[in-house]
Amino acid sequence: MYNTTFQNRYRVRQLVKKSLMTLFMVLVSCTMLLPFLWMVSSSFKDSVSMFMFPIQWIPKQFDFSGYREVWAGEVKFSLFLINSIKCTFLSVVGTVFSCTMGGYAYAKIHFRGRDTLFITKIATMMIPSQITMLPTFMIFKWLGLIDSHVALWLPFFLGQPFGMFLMRQYFLKVPEELLDSARIDGAGHVRMLITIALPLVTAGLSVLIFLYFVGAWNYYEGPLLYIRSVALYTLPLALKFFSDEFSTNYTAVMAASVSMTVPVIITFVALQRFLIEDISSTGLKG
Repeated sequence: MYNTTFQNRYRVRQLVKKSLMTLFMVLVSCTMLLPFLWMVSSSFKDSVSMFMFPIQWIPKQFDFSGYREVWAGEVKFSLFLINSIKCTFLSVVGTVFSCTMGGYAYAKIHFRGRDTLFITKIATMMIPSQITMLPTFMIFKWLGLIDSHVALWLPFFLGQPFGMFLMRQYFLKVPEELLDSARIDGAGHVRMLITIALPLVTAGLSVLIFLYFVGAWNYYEGPLLYIRSVALYTLPLALKFFSDEFSTNYTAVMAASVSMTVPVIITFVALQRFLIEDISSTGLKG
């Protein structure tokens, strides 16, 4: 009887604790979501009602002038969108190509100096980007890559330290028994990576794709440094066309920001099923 009463009290305490934690997380999520909702709402308003207080979350009269200015105005927003898609796609391909191979090598291939080389690679994450900005610019200038999209996606083919670290941690969880069986059948490392290791780390691969997709899509510093021609601008640089030294078209800025956010949301929705997967679903039994 005493044990039953104690267990019931324990369940009640756990339920209350989880409920309070859930409520806290919902409140935190709302504070993070409010700026985005305000941006979406403001994109359908004029420049006067946008700054009214209290905020009109649902506009009394929808104004599509901002979207008309973005997609049918003088600014070549569609061209900038194509440039961003091109650079982001190549950046993600480069990241997957380099980080999966590097992560697999650091996790499953034993070679002399592997751990030292890996620590050195990870240590570069502590170097601020401002320190390497000028040397990188000089190298790209020497290679003739200034005012070219190559300068934006080429670094992603060289192995990003965090991406390589992320994939290495997932590859470490791949059972050695599966790789040993493949070696007995005569498979090499390339075949084991493609046919065995990668299918078991889809969760990590999805995280890698999403993180670097968002990073490349919102990349502002690189285009600002390396791109000179307006025809090569990406979306982050395109926002400045809606403002000058005298005024800013806030409605168009909000509409352009919403348009930039849609591909990120679509990518997250497409990958969310894989983002919650874990290596426990590898299928090893017995």
